[in-house]
Amino acid sequence: DLNLHFRFLNWRRRIREIREVREGRDRDRDRDRGLRCQERARHILVDGDTLSYRGPSGEVGCYVAPRPLTRDSNYFEVSIVDSGVRGTIAVGLVPHCHSLEHPPGWGPGSVAYHADDGKLYSGRAKGRQFGSKCSSGDRIGCGVERGSFGAPPAQVFFTKNGQRVGGLGVPLSPPGLFPAVGLHSLGEEVRLHLPPPGPPEDEGGAMLVDSLEEEWGRLHDVRLYGSVSTRGGNG
Repeated sequence: DLNLHFRFLNWRRRIREIREVREGRDRDRDRDRGLRCQERARHILVDGDTLSYRGPSGEVGCYVAPRPLTRDSNYFEVSIVDSGVRGTIAVGLVPHCHSLEHPPGWGPGSVAYHADDGKLYSGRAKGRQFGSKCSSGDRIGCGVERGSFGAPPAQVFFTKNGQRVGGLGVPLSPPGLFPAVGLHSLGEEVRLHLPPPGPPEDEGGAMLVDSLEEEWGRLHDVRLYGSVSTRGGNG
């Protein structure tokens, strides 16, 4: 009976510890969801999946999606509907803290393919030659290799009209890298094709707690209404 009593205490302690871990994880998840629940836009009109430049001449327009890319939703595309006056359209990924005063690729931790010059910008206003220029009718895609989500840096890649152009490693910090679009001249308009939200988080923790509670209840019933037999012992 004494051994069984200690088993009760151990089971209850394990259940309590698992619940505390789950509650902490849920708080972190809710905090991250709060960070990414709203899309952000400056000098850009958002009409469904269509983005149009609406800024004064010379002002940067920037849009940041509400959710970061994930292992299950790791790629998005932008179709250029109208390249406008200058075709200064940027497509890429930014951290949550990215300033909307800068196009994707200019801010720290961001990266983008710029349609007007075909250059790749990564964390600064000076780009390097990367691919060909893009104009009305072209599609620019951007994604993160699934295998790099658990092993930073994130391996970011770009496509043009479905064909891979190239990629590079980008620092990956919580809560992740968000799809972003930059527009910078009158008449620019694009259509954004974001991935659907990923599947719900694994409920393994909840199942484990339920299993432990059931086991504790079974032992409790044995304690009250039956006996526990042991093999090879004197109990």
